[in-house]
Amino acid sequence: MAELRLNTEEIKDNGLLRLTNDTVITHDVSEEFSLPDYVPEIRRLLNVRAQALPESKYIADSGSNSSLEIGGTVTYLLIYTDDEGNLCSIPLTSSYEAEATLVSHPTTVFIDTVVDSTSPRVNAPRKITIKSRLKSRILGWENVKEEERIEGKTTADELFIERKSETVKALSIKPVSMQNIRISDKLDMGAYQSPRPVWCDASVTVNDVRAQNNSVSVRGEVTVKCICKDGENMITLTKSVALAEELEAQGATLGDMARVSARPVSLAISNEQSDSVGQLFFDLTCELEGELVRNTENELVTDCYSTRCETEGEYKTIDVFSMLKAQNSSFSINESVKRKAKDICEIIDIMWDPVYEKAEFKNGKAILNGRLNLTLIGKGEEQDGDTAEYLSESYEIPYKYATDLGRYTGELVARCDMSVSNATARLDGDKLIVSAEMHPSFEVIEKNKVKILDTAILKKDKEIKKEAACVRVYFPKEGDTLWEIAKKYHTTVATLKENNDLSTDTVDGIKSIII
Repeated sequence: MAELRLNTEEIKDNGLLRLTNDTVITHDVSEEFSLPDYVPEIRRLLNVRAQALPESKYIADSGSNSSLEIGGTVTYLLIYTDDEGNLCSIPLTSSYEAEATLVSHPTTVFIDTVVDSTSPRVNAPRKITIKSRLKSRILGWENVKEEERIEGKTTADELFIERKSETVKALSIKPVSMQNIRISDKLDMGAYQSPRPVWCDASVTVNDVRAQNNSVSVRGEVTVKCICKDGENMITLTKSVALAEELEAQGATLGDMARVSARPVSLAISNEQSDSVGQLFFDLTCELEGELVRNTENELVTDCYSTRCETEGEYKTIDVFSMLKAQNSSFSINESVKRKAKDICEIIDIMWDPVYEKAEFKNGKAILNGRLNLTLIGKGEEQDGDTAEYLSESYEIPYKYATDLGRYTGELVARCDMSVSNATARLDGDKLIVSAEMHPSFEVIEKNKVKILDTAILKKDKEIKKEAACVRVYFPKEGDTLWEIAKKYHTTVATLKENNDLSTDTVDGIKSIII
């Protein structure tokens, strides 16, 4: 699951955000674990589920570059069978650290970290080595204030300087304060009396995010699942709880775009006795965080000149970023997959891991690409009266999701966090029928190039000589503008409008202009 990390300094609204870093680093974490004596030994390893939990970051300025240090934890859930063929599980954790060099000292940093691959190796019945490759995408934003520079200007010169400005939409980002929420409830046990938990899992989906005054409203669902053993039977107990939270977001207003990602942090299952009936309760902690986005209007000076003296301008092209779309959405996957093997006859549990890989942009749409990794845990056939063994099968199901973006002109940058809910799988001969509800939390940022004035130099030794009694007529060519004509003849746009009784800056259809 991708995670978002923001520094606590708010972005100022009086400048432009410039993307100065967009890199992907891979880093490995490897550790040998010794199982405690109170859990059974490993006979057959069925599955290892891994999740990255980013926890810290530090940016150290080193001249023109910056060093980024990140750290966190990888949580593992081992599912295996013991010597007696019983299904067992145990959670394990391993810490990770990584470094990256940034090309600047950014004001805001996004870090999306996912587990790219996991390789377990059982060294002994109570020893296992797990190696995971983590992938971190690092986006660094720098706040830049573009100001005009006019050399040789005095207060008196200001009266004779004409400026041309362009209003551009520019990205403004404010962090939504990270919030931990705790959900406690009872699992639905049905007719079962005292099932023994084998392993448990939880998922969080965010369906709707709305910015309000100084807060963000988040709506979704939390689902807790516990695989239990009741006598000789394996059963699945589930509970879904509505998620409805208000996250503090100072400065938020109605109409702001917002996205929020959520992930489970810890889950505990307890067995309590009441009137000789066992009850299973869960205690789940989730983390929610995200960002508010708005497009602010910024005035950029694109040209200037003096009507008193010759002016020489130098220009530059800058990248201006604006938010094109930010939202939480959903779509369905319904696939029939050819089975790799037919050893599993009865599915006990399905473990899901949605992975977002990349975005494509075609015909006004963003197409999100990724895969849904799933592992079946189930029973094989009984042979010669022996108890059926527990087995596992793994599959990768590719997905594509297209969403309309509307009109855009620049390059696009996309980020996405994907979660899954209401997932089911059933066996149908040599086919596996898979259904799942996918929940992307994504944003698409547009980058446009804008040419602006870098420096203007007033050449006071070359004053404009005004001719005393002179009427000058200019015959506009296709593509001319009042600004270009005024600059060429060292007058003002306002003067041209007044002399020619014009109400707009266009000269289309006009045969002559009195200067």
